[in-house]
Amino acid sequence: MLEHISNRFEHSGVVILAPDEEIEEMIGKMTVLAVTGLLMLGTVCSSYAAEGTIKATATWVAEGRFYQVKEKQALFVGAFKGLMFVETKKGDLDAAKIVCPGMIEINLEDGNESGEGRCVITTRNEENVYASWTCAGKFTEGCAGSFTLLGGTGQFEKITGNSEFEIRSDMAQIVASTEGGSVEGAASGIAVWPALTYKTP
Repeated sequence: MLEHISNRFEHSGVVILAPDEEIEEMIGKMTVLAVTGLLMLGTVCSSYAAEGTIKATATWVAEGRFYQVKEKQALFVGAFKGLMFVETKKGDLDAAKIVCPGMIEINLEDGNESGEGRCVITTRNEENVYASWTCAGKFTEGCAGSFTLLGGTGQFEKITGNSEFEIRSDMAQIVASTEGGSVEGAASGIAVWPALTYKTP
C-alpha cells in the first residue's frame, strides 16, 4: 500500500503526484519562502544598524557678529555652515549639509581662543544628526577639541559617537577690526574629523 502511494501512477493519460510527493513539494516551497523572508529581514535590519569610523572634512563659511567684550577680548556669536565630505565618499554623511551655531572667545593679547556650540548635520535623505562641540587653541593656528554625536531623526534617532575635532579659519583678520565696539562679519575655513566613530543600534 505504501509503495503504491509513494510512486507515480497514470490515470486517464495524466501523470498525478502521489500524496507524499505533494507534501514534499509543499515543504520545498515553504522553505524557499522562509529563506527569502529571512534574507529580506536581514537586509532591512542591516540598513538601520551600523557601526564604524570615518574621516571627514568640511569647508564652511561663518556668519555672525563679533563683539569686544573686554579690553583685549573678542567674542564671536554666529553659525558655521558648509558641506561635510567623507574620505571614502561612502555613507549617509558624505556630502551632508552641516550647520553649527556657537560662540568663540578670543584673547586679543595672546591669541588664545575657546569655543563651544551645537551642530545639525542633514543627510541627502533629509534626516538629521545632532552633535555638540568644544574647542580651544589660537585663532592664528586653529581651534581643536571634541565632537560628540547626540542622536538624530529617522534611522539616526539613537546614533552615538565622537571624534577629535579641529577648525581653521581666517577669523583673525576680522577680529582685529572689533576694537572699540562690534562688527558684523563673515569668515571661511575648514573643519576636520580625523576619526569620527559612530554607532546606530
